Amino acid sequence: MSEGKTGGAMQFDMNARQVVRALLHPSTLLLLAANSIPIFGVLYWGWDVFVLLMLYWLETAVIGGWTIARIALAPPGGLGKMEINGRPTVAGSLFITGFFIVHSGIFMGVHMIFLWSLFSGHWSKEIHGPIDFFSKMIVGTDMWIPLLVLFVVRGLGFVFHALRPEIIQRFEQSLHLRIAATPTAALADEFGSIIGAFYGRIVIMHLTIIFSAFIAVLFGSIAPLIIMVGVKTIADVMLHLTFDFGNLKKASQTLSAVTSR
Repeated sequence: MSEGKTGGAMQFDMNARQVVRALLHPSTLLLLAANSIPIFGVLYWGWDVFVLLMLYWLETAVIGGWTIARIALAPPGGLGKMEINGRPTVAGSLFITGFFIVHSGIFMGVHMIFLWSLFSGHWSKEIHGPIDFFSKMIVGTDMWIPLLVLFVVRGLGFVFHALRPEIIQRFEQSLHLRIAATPTAALADEFGSIIGAFYGRIVIMHLTIIFSAFIAVLFGSIAPLIIMVGVKTIADVMLHLTFDFGNLKKASQTLSAVTSR
């Protein structure tokens, strides 16, 4: 009986140690740094709730773009099989890439309509099209700075955790980290796991963001906006640890089950 308890304690200790190592991993630290930039936007650039929401909406597009790259670069047969006219067929990356672009595009459009109708405020009188959105929202508020950083950080995550995990493994071994996924699991995830991971990640992140946004609107001032950034950062890091340092297929199945309830 005591041996079982000891073994369980040792296993828990090892899991906790892995979590600490993952939190101190360069990719996690880069993500934390990228997520901290909006605080400067709130404190020094005059950002409001809607600007923060637009940054996070555009970050969703960035994550979607790197997900498309992951699908497009998957090896033959690496996306599993799908049924066409009742016959199992190897999922082709070109077809699935097109499907994902259309499907995620619809998702992003509906999401934008939802955010615009609830939170746009005075921005709805200033922005009258894509050109205004780019010049006044992205450039005029200096949003392009954190957006560019997030694009680079997400891209590095894709390269080192999905495309070339052996590079990050060698780096981790030199630092005695040893927590990344094995190279064989990198781009060989099934289509359903990749899509489930994308939507699960986005749904949880944006439910957290929208809840924080409502609080910020109700109470006003800068403090709720800082809290909103902090809550989003915590959710983002937890999802990063789950997907980039864990089992993608298992994590996506769990998230799909939770978000479908």
